[in-house]
Amino acid sequence: MMHFCNKIQLQKCLFVILLLVSFNTYAEPTWHLYKNKNGVSVYYQSHSDNTFEVKAQMSVKDVSTNEFLELLSDTDAAPQWLENVSQVKIIKHISPSENLVYSYFNSPWPVRDSITHSCYSQLTANKSQLLINARPNELPQNDGVIRITTLNARWLLSEDKGRLDIEYQIYALPDGAIPTWLSNKVGLKSTYNTFMNLHHMLTHKKYTPKLPVIKAGQC
Repeated sequence: MMHFCNKIQLQKCLFVILLLVSFNTYAEPTWHLYKNKNGVSVYYQSHSDNTFEVKAQMSVKDVSTNEFLELLSDTDAAPQWLENVSQVKIIKHISPSENLVYSYFNSPWPVRDSITHSCYSQLTANKSQLLINARPNELPQNDGVIRITTLNARWLLSEDKGRLDIEYQIYALPDGAIPTWLSNKVGLKSTYNTFMNLHHMLTHKKYTPKLPVIKAGQC
């Protein structure tokens, strides 16, 4: 009986196996659990420069995707659920699916702000995503405020039988005089608190839908 890897093929087999292992390692990064409590799970992934990428997940019953989008559109309510954020405003409606958004962060010191481009798209019949990327040069910087220049985030929304699964993933560099370890710690805690606040806002409808609500487009 012939074996899949005989002596002649051994080197080729080992090469293929190494390629597969390398591919899987690259395609499936390791996520470490930070906290799993009250229905909210927060994970982090370490990078070579000691920064973190953060991912959070939760499920909310009796809430639709559109209700989530209505909450996002209510920028006046944003400080009630976004941890360490004191102001959010839409600078420009680029299209029904795209916005330029200004955010002001009052913690951790020193204060920071960001300008981001957001684009919402439909992936499948019951799954959609909102992609967010930094656009730091869209407005002049304010004196005494550090502009965040690196920020990439994604909201992934999956709706099924009256339940909304929400996943959020973000990689951002705070810039300014704050140690990396402190930035990572604050980022994890802030993400968990944000999701707890978000759950409360969605389930208790603690917001007023504000038009226009973002619509799915091409991203």
